[in-house]
Amino acid sequence: MTTPAGWYDDGSGNRRWWDGQQWTEHVVTGRPAPGGESTASEPTVQEPTASEPAPEAPVPAVPITPPADAEPAPFVPPYTLAGQMPAPAATTSPAGTTYPAYGGYPAASWPVAPSPQPATGVPVVGIIGLVAVVIGVVCACFPVIAIAGWALLAVGFVMSLISLFLRGRKWPGITGLVVAVIGAVLAAAVSFLVLATSSIAENGDSPFAAPGDRPSSEGDSSTGREDPSTIEGAEMVPFEELEVGDCLPLVEYTDDDVIFDLPVVPCEQPHTDEIYLIFDVEDGEFPGDDALGVTASDGCLAAFESYVGVSYDVSELDYYYYQPTKSSWNHASDRTVQCILFSYEEVTGTLKGANY
Repeated sequence: MTTPAGWYDDGSGNRRWWDGQQWTEHVVTGRPAPGGESTASEPTVQEPTASEPAPEAPVPAVPITPPADAEPAPFVPPYTLAGQMPAPAATTSPAGTTYPAYGGYPAASWPVAPSPQPATGVPVVGIIGLVAVVIGVVCACFPVIAIAGWALLAVGFVMSLISLFLRGRKWPGITGLVVAVIGAVLAAAVSFLVLATSSIAENGDSPFAAPGDRPSSEGDSSTGREDPSTIEGAEMVPFEELEVGDCLPLVEYTDDDVIFDLPVVPCEQPHTDEIYLIFDVEDGEFPGDDALGVTASDGCLAAFESYVGVSYDVSELDYYYYQPTKSSWNHASDRTVQCILFSYEEVTGTLKGANY
């Protein structure tokens, strides 16, 4: 509600004229006497200054007597001397923080520390890790420098991983990790391929099987000097496909010959050799050529009589064998011995049960 115009205590011990809107400059110095009369017979009114227009004569306030049954309303003096002018509006600080005005004083603009901005640079560790990964992948694909390549690849992977925990952009670290994983798989595949190729090449340069002490043929041996694949009716058969009963023409090999297969001819065709036993020796480390030769010879001798029909001591036939080489033993798991009958004269038909 609005307070009607009148003389009111302004809180400083004086009475001041309230025009219904705000305090005026008219002040009565002194307090009312205890009996309700003022100590001053007349209110002392301050004259307005020349710059201000003369106010109208104040009208004495007429007290209003409230009804007996009405509760007296508390009087709220309009103490707004210090704040008759509207308080300045709240201002906004340059940092964007607004502080409200208080007690008629201008709003304060306090400096506020700006929030940290995310880093936009690229960590050097991530770049170095990515470069190390790329170089490592390339080097790991070459057998000569494969060890250095794998080491560099591992270093690049670790540096790329560390860069993810540093402030800055993460793309070098993520790219380095992806390239490291894919490159490791690729390098491993290339290394495996090179190793397999080298192993095949190594096996190809060594004989698959070596002949034992083969008896020397009597008479003309010109047939043995020709290419076995050119013998009429001959079919070159690998050692792993040979079978008992296969007939072989006369072929004389030297110690320098590389043997991977043997010529097989129909037994009705003149021939000198025939396979009569194929068996595997005990597995394990390569025992050596001499020890393996003894094992092969003993095995072939034990089966001679049961195939020919007479013992080796009285037979006109002889035997020899093919045994694994160190290369075929280690790289091809070859453990097979082929026992071969030998006739000093060409024969037709099988030698099984020849009884001579």
